[in-house]
Amino acid sequence: MKKKSKSKSLSRYLAVQATYNKSFGFKKEKVAEDFLSKLDLKFHIDFECELKKSQVNKNFFKKIFFNVYDKEDYIVSLINENLESSWSLSRLPKILQAILEVAISEMLAYPKTSVGIIVTEYIGLAESFNIEKENSFINAILDKIHKKLNQNG
Repeated sequence: MKKKSKSKSLSRYLAVQATYNKSFGFKKEKVAEDFLSKLDLKFHIDFECELKKSQVNKNFFKKIFFNVYDKEDYIVSLINENLESSWSLSRLPKILQAILEVAISEMLAYPKTSVGIIVTEYIGLAESFNIEKENSFINAILDKIHKKLNQNG
């Protein structure tokens, strides 16, 4: 994996974790400080590893994370519009909400990024959070939203 794509993948992972923290009422400035200034990069995914701060693309992280806040109403409306009528965003697990919000934030912030790359990255993140049974759901929602964004673009 190239260093640039690896740093973006790690930034996506951190943005999902930071957005998950947001769902518990933490202020964006505090969450950003914890994830950027006090960056503790000890991960326990399938194995324990420690990464260097230089392996995270901070600018990419900031753009997609702050975009979740800045465009929160729009992102939530996109998700709600594409859920089955019997579902609502509040019924989804918080980590799944965070994954969708960050993925959509990235689509909005980087519209030229291939939907295939975005879907693959966030499905991989879902697997790292042990919600891989939601892969087809994530794929379908993100694909619908990407098509809508391209129609409106």
